[in-house]
Amino acid sequence: MGLTIIITVVIVAIVVAIIANEIRKKKQGKSSCSCGGSCGSCGMNCSCHTTKK
Repeated sequence: MGLTIIITVVIVAIVVAIIANEIRKKKQGKSSCSCGGSCGSCGMNCSCHTTKK
């Protein structure tokens, strides 16, 4: 029973750290996109970088 609690706490801590990192990157204006910065080749390019016409 104790091992289950420890594993659960570790998993929750990892998830919280990932979410906090994503929020921090968003506040800094960095993208969470995994295309490596070459958004021209990304399939979701038109969805991420919309321009108002």
